[in-house]
Amino acid sequence: MIDYRVPPEWYEGVYHDVASPCKAGRSFSMVHGDKPSKAVLLIHGYAGYPGELVRPARELYADGADVFVPRLPGCGTCGKDFEAVRRKDWIKTVENALSYLKSRYASVSVLGHSMGSALAVLAASHIGCDRLVLAAPAVGWPGMKPPKRLSVIYLFSLFKKRIPTPWHHQSEFVMYYENAPADDDYLGGEYWSWVYMRQLYELYTLMQEAGKAVSSIAMPTLAISAGKDQIVGSHSSDYIMSAVRGEKKHLHLPECTHYFFYDPDKKGEEEAVQAVRDFLRS
Repeated sequence: MIDYRVPPEWYEGVYHDVASPCKAGRSFSMVHGDKPSKAVLLIHGYAGYPGELVRPARELYADGADVFVPRLPGCGTCGKDFEAVRRKDWIKTVENALSYLKSRYASVSVLGHSMGSALAVLAASHIGCDRLVLAAPAVGWPGMKPPKRLSVIYLFSLFKKRIPTPWHHQSEFVMYYENAPADDDYLGGEYWSWVYMRQLYELYTLMQEAGKAVSSIAMPTLAISAGKDQIVGSHSSDYIMSAVRGEKKHLHLPECTHYFFYDPDKKGEEEAVQAVRDFLRS
């Protein structure tokens, strides 16, 4: 059912990784043989990987859509690749993918998780889509503090590429990708045990750019926030609901974390997945 490929032209003009992706990091698609008219593009987040989105992808495929989950350059391979990638590589990958799908399907929707939501906002504002799902969105909002310190982060990155940060495997997060959680310790050692200074600068700049683009969004939009999200909180979702111009809906999951598509709160996880299914079936 899962094909670990997406069209190679999606990666034209972007950074080409030196290392091969781990199993959890592989791009994947789920395509029906009868060529339905609807496609959904799912975009993972900062230092994330496609395997995080298996659950919603599987459910949307069961609902009749073709689903595509590309790996963002620099992610799911190794820390050296991550150090080399820039936000322009992430933006171009998503815009290549969305343009490709819009040329082949009558209806294309986009779901972004975390930083993937910022990429989804930028792609939707430039290219358009039918419906937009912003899950735990890392999108800039008025008064967000990090952009005020961007110059400091950038200058620091010129002298120090990365600094260590504590990380440990959390067994309460149950993944859905093949052989999960086999790659968790590897990815933790390569990505989540470090703060990558230049990539942090790229992330905050991307969030700021997406925040400015939110007001141009006119397609139906679903934002999902989580009460125990210690990464982005609910500020982005609140701002998105105030700024988008089209039909909008906000789902708040009080007991969920940032990772509600594979969350310890299974009730909230089910609610999130069902909300996405209902919204994209509308």
